[in-house]
Amino acid sequence: MAVVLTVISVLLLVTTHRLEITLLGVELPAGLLFGALFQVTTCVFLWAATGSRFPLLVLGCLWGVLAMPFLGESAGGGVLMPAVLGDVPQYSGWIVQGIGLVIPFLFAGMLTVARRRRPRAR
Repeated sequence: MAVVLTVISVLLLVTTHRLEITLLGVELPAGLLFGALFQVTTCVFLWAATGSRFPLLVLGCLWGVLAMPFLGESAGGGVLMPAVLGDVPQYSGWIVQGIGLVIPFLFAGMLTVARRRRPRAR
């Protein structure tokens, strides 16, 4: 389940991370916001469905591996580091990398801290 959701997450985040919507004269990074919301929803679903943090770690670890074809400085690249297209830094590429890699690990860390803070019955 985590592998399938990782594939969907990579395809979704990589293809929509540059989407912007102008609202009241302000350009909102709709693709990044949607990607972050999707990644958080995926983490909540994986944890709720399995009751384990392991699928979250699978999601975080595989995300970078599956996004590798989009790595580099070519027209199809620039998502992961160095995220540079034509000597122009692609900050949205750096942010999408953070969304894809960091959110699952942060979520697993929060679950670990919450579990350790919970008082145990003796």
